[in-house]
Amino acid sequence: MPRRRVSFLDPNTATLPPLEVRTVTLGINAADLADRSLNRLCEGLYQRILQKAQPFVQLCETVSAEYGVPILQRRVCVSPIDRLAEGHNADDVLHIAKTLDGAAGHVRIDQIAGFLVRVQNGMSRGARLMIESLPSVLAHTDRVQAAVEAAGSASGINIDAVELLGRIIQETAKATADRDGIGAAKLSVLANLPTEGPPLSGALVGEGWGDLVVHVSMSAMGPIRHTLEQRLAKDPQASLPTLAGDIKAAAFQSARVAELIGREIAQRVGAEFGRVDVSLAPTIRPGQTIAELLHVLGVSAFGSPGTATALSMIYGAIRSAGGFASTDAAAEANVLLPVLRDAGLVSATEAGSLSLEYLEQLSAVGGLGLDLIPVPGDTDPQTLSSLISDQLAMAVVTRRPTVVRLIPVPGKQAGDRVTFGRDLGDAVVLRVPQAASSTFLNRGGRIPGVR
Repeated sequence: MPRRRVSFLDPNTATLPPLEVRTVTLGINAADLADRSLNRLCEGLYQRILQKAQPFVQLCETVSAEYGVPILQRRVCVSPIDRLAEGHNADDVLHIAKTLDGAAGHVRIDQIAGFLVRVQNGMSRGARLMIESLPSVLAHTDRVQAAVEAAGSASGINIDAVELLGRIIQETAKATADRDGIGAAKLSVLANLPTEGPPLSGALVGEGWGDLVVHVSMSAMGPIRHTLEQRLAKDPQASLPTLAGDIKAAAFQSARVAELIGREIAQRVGAEFGRVDVSLAPTIRPGQTIAELLHVLGVSAFGSPGTATALSMIYGAIRSAGGFASTDAAAEANVLLPVLRDAGLVSATEAGSLSLEYLEQLSAVGGLGLDLIPVPGDTDPQTLSSLISDQLAMAVVTRRPTVVRLIPVPGKQAGDRVTFGRDLGDAVVLRVPQAASSTFLNRGGRIPGVR
């Protein structure tokens, strides 16, 4: 088949914006594999993933080459493991996780998600067992992404789960101390988990889909920056409405390309096409950071006054572009601020313009939460729980999805540098207030939702 290239020309120049697809996710239904026999369950999972994901990986490479559009990450997401693991013990849960990890490694998938526990209303005995197994699971696997949904606008916040998670995150970091606590980077605490679109980190494939579904996420950072730089080279005094329109146009192009690639892969692999995620996210490559994008717009440094205003403009533009670009755009869009994947955010923390408290506030203007934040290794579990509960509370009130990934880095203090490698970069450990609200959280129970 001849090689094809997607060509969206910038209307003001003859140059091509750098078009990419951030992630393509294959959702695999494994609900029918539930079995009290651990051997049958794991063998079924392993074979199902190999059968479905192997051709998917090959097709991602083929379609990427044909269209000349790089695909940055390929992911698999299976049905929530908490349903399959009910009735099994802690050793069994670890064995299931190793099965997922082994299958993902065999087919060369970057990440495998679905190791999910949903406890926003309450914790069953099986759910608690899965949560307490996470330090061991994340220490003995490489590609498994775990998640716990602990809050929702309708259900409220499960404080018992949040208090437990503070301890689990600390234990997970200690279990991977030889790798700077990287296990905690693979554990997401979620609120308002969307069920119809591309999964949040570590989450589920989505409710109501068939046996196989392909979701896709756009990569718009490069095209947006390219378009803004072209505009400002011609008109250095361009107004904010003009720049917002340029952001919208670049995001529209990126969403269209992502949908094109996703539909082609879905059609060839025999899957339904799911949703296009139009969230804006950085990568660790040069020129692909949120901080650099804001600098192009004229914000002096990320975290300085004006940061929230600029983020709100970008957030509004990408949401508008996604809805216009595709009828299958996901209902939720966000501006992702993962510190470990954004060199510009790391520079802002080093310069002192960006603090943990300010990152918390940015959730109100399109940010997704506290994502991939390195904190001192001696941060006590009650403080971790308090930080998590604050973000979940904001999610409950705003009714928006939220992700919290905190990484207590063993042996590191605020201001120290840490390097994780792979798709994570260098970072500076952020200062954390140590006055936890432990008396408040120890009261336990569930804080009601917002009606």
